[in-house]
Amino acid sequence: MIKLIIGKEGSGKTRQLIQEANDAVKSTKGHIVYIDIDNSSMFQIDYKIRFMGLRDYQIENEQEFYGCLCGVIASNYDVESIYIDGLVKITNKSLDEMENFFRKVDSLEIRYNVNFIFALSVDEVEELPEFLKKYMVSEVE
Repeated sequence: MIKLIIGKEGSGKTRQLIQEANDAVKSTKGHIVYIDIDNSSMFQIDYKIRFMGLRDYQIENEQEFYGCLCGVIASNYDVESIYIDGLVKITNKSLDEMENFFRKVDSLEIRYNVNFIFALSVDEVEELPEFLKKYMVSEVE
């Protein structure tokens, strides 16, 4: 499953993403990974969740980030869900430019049965690029 948590800047997307990750760790049989651009959320994440602050990895675009996701999955086949905050900041790309990235993430999700949950800053659902509208969308107001 690929899920998008969308909302305006400052609407509480990160808070919801953290809450969902912390709730999921209570019932999951696999491992959970939480990825953010920096370490600002690190102490809000349950200690059982693998936290990754990506500033240390010098990721500059969506290809490098996709490679990072593949590495996370390859290093631990028990990863069940990956929570990602700040995709646009991580990849330095707009959502409109990310169609190929999401197609590849789709393949990862199907092949390895990993859930991907993204928090994205979008003012309205209608502003989502068409290729993202097929995913499960949760809007934060």
